[in-house]
Parts: sequence; structure tokens; C-alpha cells
Amino acid sequence: MKKRLIALILAGVMITVPALCTYAEDTAVSGSEESTQSDSDTEQQTEPEKEPETEKETEKETEKPTEAATEKPTEKPTEKATEKPTEATTKAPASSSSSSGSNNSSSNSNVSVDRDIDIDIDEEKNLYNYVDKKFSSSEYSWRTSNSSIVSVTSRGVITGEKKGSTTVRATASENGRNYEYNFNVSVSGSSSSSNSSSKKITVAVDGTKNLYTYVDDDYEARDYDWKSNDSCVTVSAKGVITGVREGTAKVTATLDDDDGDLRYTFNVTVGSGGSSSSSVKEKTSWEFYLGENDKVDVSEILEDDPDDYDWDVSDEDVAEVNENKGIISAVDEGDTKVTADGSTDYRFTINVDRDYTFEEMSLSGTSSKSVERYLDEDVDEYEFSSDRKEVLTVNKDGEVTGVANGIATVLCEHEDGDIVQILVTVSGISKAATTTTKETSTESTTIDLSLFQPASNPFAQSTTPAVSFNDISHRPWATAAIGNMAANGIIVGTGQNKFSPDANTKRCDFAIVLTKILGIDNDVAASNYSDIPFGSYYANYVGIINKRNIGSGIKDNKFKPDEYITREDIMVMTYKGLVSTGHSFNTDISCLDSYTDGEDISAGNEEAVAALINGGYITGTSATTLEPEAKITRAQMAVLMNNVYNKI
Repeated sequence: MKKRLIALILAGVMITVPALCTYAEDTAVSGSEESTQSDSDTEQQTEPEKEPETEKETEKETEKPTEAATEKPTEKPTEKATEKPTEATTKAPASSSSSSGSNNSSSNSNVSVDRDIDIDIDEEKNLYNYVDKKFSSSEYSWRTSNSSIVSVTSRGVITGEKKGSTTVRATASENGRNYEYNFNVSVSGSSSSSNSSSKKITVAVDGTKNLYTYVDDDYEARDYDWKSNDSCVTVSAKGVITGVREGTAKVTATLDDDDGDLRYTFNVTVGSGGSSSSSVKEKTSWEFYLGENDKVDVSEILEDDPDDYDWDVSDEDVAEVNENKGIISAVDEGDTKVTADGSTDYRFTINVDRDYTFEEMSLSGTSSKSVERYLDEDVDEYEFSSDRKEVLTVNKDGEVTGVANGIATVLCEHEDGDIVQILVTVSGISKAATTTTKETSTESTTIDLSLFQPASNPFAQSTTPAVSFNDISHRPWATAAIGNMAANGIIVGTGQNKFSPDANTKRCDFAIVLTKILGIDNDVAASNYSDIPFGSYYANYVGIINKRNIGSGIKDNKFKPDEYITREDIMVMTYKGLVSTGHSFNTDISCLDSYTDGEDISAGNEEAVAALINGGYITGTSATTLEPEAKITRAQMAVLMNNVYNKI
């Protein structure tokens, strides 16, 4: 029985196994060719049999397609689809890309800002406060459209130079994005700044420069009142200065404006680098020691105006330069080079340290001055040195003595390393030695004194030898008059065979000429005007004017000796002087109607001017103009007074 049962089971197995194998083979082929049979059906067919080999084979067939179909499509594509587009979306505004993610910049992506700024003359304002701070101030490019109105430093600090309006532009760029700031700057003179501005100017001997370019051009040049306080510089009614001789002068331009008085001051140096001595070699390489926030003005060192040079600073983190004014300012500790390239190239080495101090002082003539007041410690703790011994010397006690006109520095080095540097300007030293102890002219200390000896009879031919001037050939209309007046001892030159024909005439000098022509120069004045220094070379001559009451332009008992005389005052004083010596005149003022500016003559002076015109003593500046308020040059004065001299 058992044997029959076993036989039946074996027979069943023999029948079932081939069938199952055939089915599995058909299923595998069908799955590879059509890929349509579901995995669940396969599992249902194989799991009841629990065949290990069939289970492994099925596992391989199902896992690989699943990994390829699920992991790659879901993980990798998802990363690309979510992260990268998000990154592009956030960067686009910063890099100025378009909404499509393009890297091409457009006008909409640039930064452009306009702003109005109001400042006063001499006022400073830092424009860096109004721009994007993602750039440092030195990373911006700062430009001014008109540096004579507004100057700007390499760090964006502007300074009002004169009344007017201009544009200052700051630009920078990053990753194709441009940043541009336009500042519309208006400069006005306010009461807080006294409506004034100061500028340093250098002009060569016989050279000219138009100062009108530095003032408010809303007004005509002739609207300003131009004055120079020293005859080394003359200034015309239109603001053109001329260097007469080496030296320094202050030229002012004033004007009454509805908003207040406008006043400009020009510190003018005639000659090269402020030096009045040809024996002093020009210095073009300088070294300065500045404390933090110290400034050095190198404009007087330069041969030309600061804005005529191309400036460069090697390290603007250490120092910066105001190119319009020639002022170098310390920024932070360190060393840097500043160059100014022009007709002559200048090199400045700038050392900045908190232990340095920079000062300035001036010396007049060959006098001495101590530097002690600039020092924090005792004098004997310092060592002193001069960088230009041909200009000045300094002894071990810190006493500085002028040698020649010019600029030099004194270095005061303390034993602990502190440095005090003093920039010294020496002036008032004549080029040639003189033994005279009495000043005989406001224009030079090297005048031939024989020309000042008053003639006993100025109307007779003087025994003084003829004088030859070498600077009057360009004024041929005046050469004969100048020669005649000089030969008769009535007028003098300015030294070294020079007459300075284009220099304006001072009131005190005209007093000398007038009293000599009138023959009253030997009078003794009992009293004088309140502003005449006792012992001055012109004191007695002006005293005679006071004694005879023939002055003009007098207020509060002041003669104003150093001011330049006007044509009207010359005519009035000449008329009064001639009347005081017995001359009579036709005072009919109808002749003034022939002149378009006849009404400009001050009330009460019309008869005096008319008398000289009627008598043929003077003529106008043209057939229709008198210009009574105009200043008169030495050449013009010589011609006018020579005519008076010949008439009487």
C-alpha cells in the first residue's frame, strides 16, 4: 500500500515539474519582450512554489527596472527643477539679469540717482554720505564739471570755490552693473561765510593772469572793484593782473550784491615759487611730515596754478589732494607719493604719523624767529635742521633766520622720535645789498637815491643825468614823458633801471610828484593826516598837501597813503594845487557834456575837472570818456603830469 502511494506521488511530481518549467520560461520571455506582465502576477505564481532560484531571478528582474524608473526620474530631475531655478531667481536682481535669467545688463538694472546740494563758498561737504556704501569712497570716480566753482577730492569731499552751479558725478561698476550719482551743486555766498573766498595765485614777472575766471561770472568783470595792496602786482578794471616785480601782494575783488557783499581775495606771488632771489635754486622735490588731519598747502611752491597740473596720489588711504587748491591732506598713518605734472614736475613725499605735527610761519627780511612756541618739550631736547640753507638757517636753539626770499622747511626732531615740521615763507629780502637805512620808495629798496633829491627849481632843466629805463619800450606813447619827468627829478624809477609803467600809482607817491611840479616840495609841514607814519619817506610831502588843503578823497582826516589814486582825485588835487600857487582857470562845466561818463564825477569836483579840460591840461581816456573812478598807472600818470609840467 505504501509502495503504491509513493509511486503515485512521484508520478505526480514528474508530471508537474516539466509543466512548471515550461510556464516559467514562457513567462520570462513574455516579460522581456512585452514588459506588460505585472509583478504581482509573477509573485503569485512563484511564491506558492517557494523555489529559491525562481525568487532570486524574479527579484533581479523587478528591482532594476524599479530603480531606473523611480530613483533617477524622482531624485535627480527634482534637484535640477527646484534648486537651480531658485538660485537664478534670487541672483537676477543683484546681477541685473532679466527675468529670463540672462546675464545681459539693461538700462533698468543700472543705478542712477540725481540729487541737489547747496553749499557756501569755502564750505566742505562729503558726498560719499549720499552714495551706496558697497564701494569705498576711493572706489568711486569723482568728477566735477567746473573745478573753479566746486572742487572735489578723490574721496568725494567737495569745496565751494566761487558762486555758481555745476555738476559733480560719482561713478562705479560691479558685475556689469553701473552706479552713477549726479549731484547738482549750487554754491552761494552766505552771511556765515561773509560772502568771501580766498585763492593763491602765482604769476611771472611781466606775466598776466585773468582773475575774473575765479569770481562769480553772473556779473561783468567791470562790476567788481579790483584792488592790489602792493605795486609788485597791478590789476586792471577787468581783473587782469600783471606781475611787475618779484614779491607778494593781496588782490581783492568786491561787489555789492542783493544777497550781500561779494568779496574775493587773491594772495598773489610774483616770481617762481615765491622766491625773489634768482640765486635760490628752485626745489621740485619735497618731503613733509604730517599728523593725522594735518594739511600742507603747496600752491606757493608750484610755478603755476594748482589746477594747471595733473595730480596723482600713489596711496589715497594715506593722503589726498585738492587739485584745485593744491592742498595735500593727511588721511591715515603711512607713507605715500604725490606728483604734480605740468610745465615743471613736482614730487612730494608724504609721511603721516600720530607723532608728527605740521606748522607754518613767516619771516620778514633777515630777522630771526624762534620755533619754541611750536614745541611740546624743551628746546634743548630737539635737533633742528633746514632743508634749504640758501633760504634760511636754524641754530641749535631753534632760532630761524632768513637768508633769501623763498620757502623752506625746518625739521624739529625730538629725542623720543616725535617730529615737528614747520613750513617757513621768507619775504622782504632785497636781491641786491643796500646800504640805505631810509626807505625811499614803496616799490623798491634799491632805488638810485640821487633821483629823489628835490630840484630847487623843478621848472628848470635839472642837472640830474638822464635816466634809462629798460621796461618802458612796450609803452611808446609814454616813453618821452617818463624820460622828461625822470630827468628833471620829478618822478623816479623802481630800481635797477626799471620804471614799472603798468603799476598803479599810490596816493602817497602822487603827493611827491605833485608837490615837486608845483615847486612847493621844500615847504615844511606843521601837521599831517592821522594815518601818515612819522618818519615815512612821504610824510613831509603829504603834510604839505594837508597844509595847503589841496587833498582829495579825504575822510576822517585820513589820506589813505597806500591806496591807489583815481583819475578824479589826481585832477582835483592838481587843480587845487595850481590854484594855490596863483593859477586861474575857466571852470565852465558844460565841457563835461561831451563825455558819456561826465556824470560819474563826484558832486563838488565838476569845476576842478572842467577847469583842467578847458585849460588843455588833461584829456579824456577817449574822445567821449573820462573814467574818473579808474585807477591810473605810473605811465599814464607820467604822461598826464608831464603835460601839466609843460603847460606851467
